[in-house]
Amino acid sequence: MINRILIVIAILFSSSDLNAQKDTCRAGIYVNAIYDFKIDDKSYMADFWLWLNYTNDSLQFENAIEITNSKSADFSHYTKEKVGKWNWVAEKCRAQLIHQWDVSNFPFDKQHLGIEIEDAQNDTASLVYMADKVNSRIDNKFNSGEWCIDSFTFVETTKSYNTTYGNPGLTGNSTYPGVRAEIVIRRNGSWLKLMKMLTGAYVAFLISCIVFFISSENQDSRFGLCVGGVFAAIGNKYIVESIVPSTTSNTLMDNVHTLTFIFILLIIITITFTLRLFESGDEKKMQLSHKIDRRAFYWFGALYILINCALVISAANSN
Repeated sequence: MINRILIVIAILFSSSDLNAQKDTCRAGIYVNAIYDFKIDDKSYMADFWLWLNYTNDSLQFENAIEITNSKSADFSHYTKEKVGKWNWVAEKCRAQLIHQWDVSNFPFDKQHLGIEIEDAQNDTASLVYMADKVNSRIDNKFNSGEWCIDSFTFVETTKSYNTTYGNPGLTGNSTYPGVRAEIVIRRNGSWLKLMKMLTGAYVAFLISCIVFFISSENQDSRFGLCVGGVFAAIGNKYIVESIVPSTTSNTLMDNVHTLTFIFILLIIITITFTLRLFESGDEKKMQLSHKIDRRAFYWFGALYILINCALVISAANSN
């Protein structure tokens, strides 16, 4: 019994010794600039300084830092100094970072940009990272005509991989320490951009509505205006998709264009019905045809505006 107790105590002390052997590295970041936002390429560029503070002189961090969510990363200006008991390593990085742009609420979208920094040399069994939250920030001179900074956070992270990368000292998984910066940006001038992007769709709908003020005697003009409205809406949709690539989910732009196509189709169905009434030769049916035309203008107009406002307000308030 005494032997078992001694074994348990020895295990506890040995585990505490292992934890005590872990080195601690304080990491910080200063983001100089974020730019070159490419929605179609799912990326953006960032320039930033990265620094590390640690006390174990045997640790080496040159070529040991990885930006895990980058397409490419170029490090430069590597420096290492001894300040008291602290080792201070600093280097600059320019990276093209991967970002899945969520444009479902464009142009009222808010993007969460991440910079994921990871130690590619030391795993969590030997090294722990701490985020230098006091000194880490984004340059307050950040100036983008299209975007504004909503918030900035910097936290410690760990990432596990279901491989040991061939390390004979590990089995199963391997876990590496790191830090992550998250920059939340919000688009400027959203309402103005909305009107610029959707003017073609709104004009297409108005063109189609004009048919209700043209007599059924001019059926070619009535159907011609609707066809013109369809082509105007299609052209506007192509222009929007050249700026905001289509996604697997419905966006605000998709919903407004779909709404416009549906209403133009309803207008065509309505004028086809009123044309049949007009051509019947019955005086009452001809009067009913004129009555439906006048009322349909207000019905369709009010309903289109109401649904459109609901879609836009929902997107604007989603963030």
